[in-house]
Amino acid sequence: MGSHAVGRGRAAVRGEAGFTMIEVLVAIALVGTLMASLTVFFANSLAFTGQKRGEQIAAQLADDAVERVRAVDGSALLAGRGRIRSTEQWTTAHPAIAPHLQTMALAWDPLLDVNSDSGANAPLPTSPRTVSVGGVDYAQHWYVGRCRQQALADVSAAERACDDPTTPDPDTTSADVPFFRVVAAVTWSGKNCADTQCVYVTTTLVSPALDALFNINRPPPNAITPPARYGYRGVAAKLQLTATGGRLPLTWSATGLPAGMGITPGGLISGTPTTAGTYTVTATVTDRQGDSDNARFSWTVYNLPQLTDPGDRTTRADTAVSLPLTATGGWPALTWSATGLPDGLSINTSTGVVSGTPTTYQTETVTVTITDQGGMTDSETFTWTILTLELDAPQPRTNYVGDSVTGFDLAANGGEEPYTWSAQNLPTGLSINTSTGDISGTLQQAGQYSVTVRVADSAGDSVSQTFTWTVQTKTVSTLRITNPVPSAPNQSTRYNKNTSLTLGATGGTGGYTWQASGLPPGLTLSGSKISGRPYRTGDYAVTLTVRDGSGAVKTLSLNWNVRW
Repeated sequence: MGSHAVGRGRAAVRGEAGFTMIEVLVAIALVGTLMASLTVFFANSLAFTGQKRGEQIAAQLADDAVERVRAVDGSALLAGRGRIRSTEQWTTAHPAIAPHLQTMALAWDPLLDVNSDSGANAPLPTSPRTVSVGGVDYAQHWYVGRCRQQALADVSAAERACDDPTTPDPDTTSADVPFFRVVAAVTWSGKNCADTQCVYVTTTLVSPALDALFNINRPPPNAITPPARYGYRGVAAKLQLTATGGRLPLTWSATGLPAGMGITPGGLISGTPTTAGTYTVTATVTDRQGDSDNARFSWTVYNLPQLTDPGDRTTRADTAVSLPLTATGGWPALTWSATGLPDGLSINTSTGVVSGTPTTYQTETVTVTITDQGGMTDSETFTWTILTLELDAPQPRTNYVGDSVTGFDLAANGGEEPYTWSAQNLPTGLSINTSTGDISGTLQQAGQYSVTVRVADSAGDSVSQTFTWTVQTKTVSTLRITNPVPSAPNQSTRYNKNTSLTLGATGGTGGYTWQASGLPPGLTLSGSKISGRPYRTGDYAVTLTVRDGSGAVKTLSLNWNVRW
């Protein structure tokens, strides 16, 4: 009973709890092993699927590459493939491609220069063409070579071998048929490829024979004549020639080009002309068949426009000016312009002549510019000074025999320095400094002198002024000035007010004669009366001089103030 109960109790517990701990651990281990196996299976399946998918895409791209070959006429199969790039392509080919290249001889475009490195833009390029599919980059390659095949009637074309034509022919009894062999290869990166680089290779043969129908229907080349060309010596230039018709590739040559210019086989004329002149250029285009056409046109090379520097100019106010400017070179017609010309002057835009009559003293910085038909320019800058020489008029002077004269400086302006000074009829004992205009010396003889001073500038202009210089002998005289009072001689007058001052003197022999110098503007001396209306304020140093009948002279200096 107890065992049954236990038995029943054990059975009841097992039915409710499921598995024991040991059974659970064993189950986990089995599940882990199974999942690990499935992971490897799925990974291998995905890798295998990816590899097959890559091969399928590569096969399609290889077929596309072959279709590209078939689209090119056999006579133009090598067009644009230079020797340097073709050789480089063969020597860097993937090891899986190399065996296919050993059964043919490397070929390149015979119409290109032997050192030409073209090929990237050929119909069958020497550089790979990249195509991206599903995030993977595939590269298409075309390797073009020559091979030979024996014409055996009892062997199908598919069974005939195409051998390298540069190796000895094993069968000299049969005729050889020349072919082009094109190896079309596709490469891409993959984990299951040798060196991680997968390769798919296919080949095709192409006959080098010319297509007669193509030759009949294709017109010969027609060179398009460009318009007349213009350029400048020392300035780089280029011109791309074009043509229609002809069998590609077209090859250009030219005669009569300006010195320093050249032409490429592709028809690009470029370079830097070194000699001015007009050249007649004959450009010739030749197609693959040898048919050709010419285009003739002129190419004129000008010297760059160059303006002749006129140098700094100095002319006089109120004097007519005509200055013809000159230039060399340039593409006619030339256009002239100028900035900064002095007032009254202008430039003729067609002839370059500056003309007119300047009116005022001034110094200007002038810039003259010349522009030719091609837009080339040249400029020159110079200084233009307009002169108006002026000499301040000296005031009448009175001195005595024995007086020392210094500091009597004449003043000029508006001329072109340095100045040269001269004087006529100076009082005896005086002289003038020809460089500074300073009159100095000791007065030796009495008299009244009419002095003329003249100044000339370095441009040849001159002006003169004349004034009176009185030299008196010092004698004892009773002549005196009584009005203004000598002890208080200064005068004060209001601006623009009527002013009157009667001069007075005593002694001497009578018959008084008055002179006044330095009076305020607006005041004049008539007889012995000073009168008028001063119109300028300021302090004025006035000298009054009275002379009697015997020639005795008396002077009085005073300050005359004109105020508001």
